[in-house]
Amino acid sequence: MNADDVRLLAEKQAQLDELTAGMEADCWLVFCREGSDPSTVLHVGYPMVGESAFFFTKGGEKVAVVANYDHDAIAETDVFDTVVSYGLEGIETAFADTYRRLGPERVALNYSEQDYLVDGLTYGLFRRLRGLSGDEQFGTRVVSSESLLAPLRARKTPEELRRIDGAIEITHRIFEEVAGFARPGMTELDVGEFIHQRQVNYGTTAAFGESGIVAAGHAGVGHRLPGPYELRRGDVMIIDMGVTHESYTSDFTRTFYFLRESESVPPQHFQDRFRAVCDATHQAIDAIEPGKLGWEIDRIAREHLAACGLPEYPNALGHQMGRLAHDGGGLLAPRVPRYGDKGMIALDVGNVFTVEPFLYGRTGDGSTPPIGLEEDVLVTEDGAKLLTTPQMELICI
Repeated sequence: MNADDVRLLAEKQAQLDELTAGMEADCWLVFCREGSDPSTVLHVGYPMVGESAFFFTKGGEKVAVVANYDHDAIAETDVFDTVVSYGLEGIETAFADTYRRLGPERVALNYSEQDYLVDGLTYGLFRRLRGLSGDEQFGTRVVSSESLLAPLRARKTPEELRRIDGAIEITHRIFEEVAGFARPGMTELDVGEFIHQRQVNYGTTAAFGESGIVAAGHAGVGHRLPGPYELRRGDVMIIDMGVTHESYTSDFTRTFYFLRESESVPPQHFQDRFRAVCDATHQAIDAIEPGKLGWEIDRIAREHLAACGLPEYPNALGHQMGRLAHDGGGLLAPRVPRYGDKGMIALDVGNVFTVEPFLYGRTGDGSTPPIGLEEDVLVTEDGAKLLTTPQMELICI
């Protein structure tokens, strides 16, 4: 591990110590095998290979039970009081001895009905865990780790924020380069390939998709790959894009307008729609503060668009961001069945959210143009801090 990785792990462990001291269980148990649980990179710093068990007790003891080829990497993190390794005999005895010694009455496991990043324990591994414990009452002792793992992921540390800032800076550069590259007559695919090559140039990868979303206005917007659709004068191009930099992501959206030969500025109705979306975005950002609920922030943007006579967006206003573009269970979301309780989670200091009220449509079928705008913000003790340099006008090409 390099110095930055050591710093990051120490920061997350400090958070974990505070969270485990207040958890309702006696022990948080992370039981995983290769690729099964995304939480290990937070508390161990590594995705695991062999069958592994990590015990974090309420009293502060930390024990790892891992395959012998994982032993040295885990020991070198200096996180665990004890690292027990097993060989060809398998994990059974090492696990059972550790579980009996700790003797937890209540065990927090990684399962959740709503947060897929908490829901890392598969049903097969749960059955395996129940058998390994040798505890006939094991199933009655378990609770969800959501109240611990969700804030551990969502509360960004200084090192995490440094990495997010780096990803955002690179993404800004690529957007500026796109403005110098894209021209009418090109296709979405052409721009997508250019973005991909610039991401490679900066030593990054796409935060989602192969390059992100590139959408010509006449083809409509949505979660889709760039296609063979032509970029046209008098139309918009919406790019929703981010990069992964030092394992952390960015995710923001910009709307471009291709001027007709007779134009020096976009038509007024394009500008009016953009202004409504921009104002909705910043009114929502201005309202962000710790303790506010996600649905309260979503409502502000939704009501502003309605007051402008515009349709509401059929999705959440924003999501958390970090190691992944969608990184956490809390959303800036309305109270509707689609989002369950995700909009009822209180905003917390250190959360990073996107704010993205979209206007959907197709310029090619006679409707008004789609507009996409998305900014990244940090929740601080004093409110919201913009991490992106905001787009305040249509970017004209």
